[in-house]
Amino acid sequence: MVSEHKTDQSLEFEVGTSIFIDNREWTIAEKQTGLIKLQRDSIDGTSKIMDATEAELQELVKKSQHQLED
Repeated sequence: MVSEHKTDQSLEFEVGTSIFIDNREWTIAEKQTGLIKLQRDSIDGTSKIMDATEAELQELVKKSQHQLED
């Protein structure tokens, strides 16, 4: 399975899309009105969940991309 990676800030976040935040891969699990739910599995097998607005998520992705470029 090939996962999509979020690189263009102008695109909308869609369920199933993979994005990187702080060098960790998160998958968009659900979109609700005004809120996006992200999910990732840790090495120990536990599942992590994070909620963010679209604006917050764009800022997190942008910040993470700058960390990778430096």
